[in-house]
Amino acid sequence: MAELRLLGGLETRKEIQLRSFLEEQGVYYERWEEQLTPSSYEERLLLTEEEKAGLLRIYESSIADFAERKGYKQWDIVILSEQTPDMLQKFGSLHYHLDDEVRIVLGGAGVFTIKDKAGTGYFELTALPGDVVVVPAHRPHAFRLSERPQFIVVRLFEGEVSSFTYPAEDSTFVVN
Repeated sequence: MAELRLLGGLETRKEIQLRSFLEEQGVYYERWEEQLTPSSYEERLLLTEEEKAGLLRIYESSIADFAERKGYKQWDIVILSEQTPDMLQKFGSLHYHLDDEVRIVLGGAGVFTIKDKAGTGYFELTALPGDVVVVPAHRPHAFRLSERPQFIVVRLFEGEVSSFTYPAEDSTFVVN
């Protein structure tokens, strides 16, 4: 289950409290208990296109069900690691997207730093395998790897597959 860090320090919340907080913030969260990712993918820093396609096949019915429920039309799979420094730098700076940022975590762990709904501060959400996170369109956020070396996610889109980001300026934002 995801972990939440608020301004007052690290707080691991029970799932119901986590969901409630995220719902108040306009961030969608859902938990998939069944983990189907092969253990051989743990600690891998890159995946071949064949391996990515294989993971998508493994999770196909769950992804398709989620996409249908939420209105997403396209999806792909990416892995972020030290082997993808350009992507880490791009997503590590404060930015926003014109569409929702939808991530289904299949492996590893990553930290989303998200501007709160009131626009007065930030919270961090550490997403783990089985977590489904939707950061709403236009919400400033950043991403970094956790202590785990990689982050394997399915990205879903309302339309065209795109990872275009728009920089968000905020002098109070500090990269950890």
